[in-house]
Amino acid sequence: MAARLKATLPLTVSIGVLAFLATELALNFTFHWVTVQNGVFGAYGVPQGLQLALPAIFVGWGLYFLLSTSFSKTLIAALTGTIGATLTMAIGPKLADSPDFWGLGVMIGITAAALIVLSTVVEDDRFAPAPAFCAYASVFFWWIATGLDNFVPGGKGPHTAEAVTAAITNKPLSAGTGAFGGLLSTPWQWVSITVLASLALGAVFGIVSVWLAGVLGRVGARSAEPKVATPA
Repeated sequence: MAARLKATLPLTVSIGVLAFLATELALNFTFHWVTVQNGVFGAYGVPQGLQLALPAIFVGWGLYFLLSTSFSKTLIAALTGTIGATLTMAIGPKLADSPDFWGLGVMIGITAAALIVLSTVVEDDRFAPAPAFCAYASVFFWWIATGLDNFVPGGKGPHTAEAVTAAITNKPLSAGTGAFGGLLSTPWQWVSITVLASLALGAVFGIVSVWLAGVLGRVGARSAEPKVATPA
């Protein structure tokens, strides 16, 4: 066990450090750096349409390793899963209005089946459905977290500092209000763009984590080399 822990130490340190940086980047980007106005809800700002979804970054990172550190396969999974979820967000609410969910269920069934069919187009695993389902779920999760826009009326939120402040302080929160008291309420189109970008960024973190682990491994190997005294 000790030998296995020693072998994985460079990657462990690499992922730990980069996970911290990914968290700092994503949350500051969304709530401080790229905002309509900062300091609206306590110290948090109202995010713009484009956000960085931290859960999706970690999903993309995991998919990169699941898919044998293939950046191209990770992007294919992110793209096909996002397209499937986007079709569900666009068409599902037209089949059945809130609060009936069967329209979403129908579209999830159709798009999931389409991803299975797509996987048969080529003999290799570049269109494997399981990774695409992970990306699909990431989009759907972020859609729920940000207010189910296009399904719940007003789900995209007002995206003005004044309206968000009033909604938080003066009115009870209604169905479709996104997380953080409505700060994360987002148009559904931006949900897809946000998650796709975040999944791709996660794959980039995967590449960097492997590179950094290699650097740390080489440094550790050199430091462990026995020092042989040279004859006088």
